[in-house]
Amino acid sequence: MSITRPGIIFIAIVLAGILFAGCNTLPPEADFAATPTTGQVPVEVQFTDYSSSDIGGWRWDFNSDGVVDSTLQNPQYIYTEAGTYTVSLTVSNSRGSDYETKIQYVQFDRPCTADFIADTTEVIGFKKIQFTDLSEGEVRSWAWDFNGDGIIDSTEQNPTYMYSRDGIYSVQLTITGPNCESTITKERYINVSGCDT
Repeated sequence: MSITRPGIIFIAIVLAGILFAGCNTLPPEADFAATPTTGQVPVEVQFTDYSSSDIGGWRWDFNSDGVVDSTLQNPQYIYTEAGTYTVSLTVSNSRGSDYETKIQYVQFDRPCTADFIADTTEVIGFKKIQFTDLSEGEVRSWAWDFNGDGIIDSTEQNPTYMYSRDGIYSVQLTITGPNCESTITKERYINVSGCDT
C-alpha cells in the first residue's frame, strides 16, 4: 500500500515546471536586417529583429554614437544626414545578453541636382564655350548634349565646346551618382552666328 500526499505532488510539479522552463530558455543570439540600406536622405529605414531565443529587451544604436536610439523590437529610423552608418543591436533575456554590430551597414547620399552655366550664351564665329558644372550631390559621371540631337558630346565635368554652324541650341546635362540621377535641359540656351558666312 502506498500513500500519496497532495502537497508533495504539487511541489514536485512546480519544481519540474521551473526546471523545464529554465532549460528551454537559451542565451540570446543577436541578428537583424534593414531595408533600405542605400538611398538618398531623408530616408526612413525599417529595422527587423532576427535574433534567436526568447528576447526580453532590445537596444538599438543606429549611428554608432553610443546612445540607445530605440528599445522597440522592430523600429523605424529616419536618417536626415548623408553618410555611412554602423548599426548595433543588443538583445537580452534571463540567460544573458548578446550584440550584433554591422560596420558601415547603411549608406545614404544627398540628392543630386543637375545644373550648369556657360561662360557666354552669345557666340559670333568659331569660338569655344566653357561649360561649368554647378550640380549638387555626390556626382560620379556627367553626360553633355550641346546641340539637342540626343548624342552625348562630352563626359567631362567642365568641358569646352565649339559650334560649327549658326543656330540656337539647347544644352542638356545628365549627372549620375551612387544612388541618384538628374537631368537639366536649358532650351535655346546658346545662340551662334557668323559661322556660315
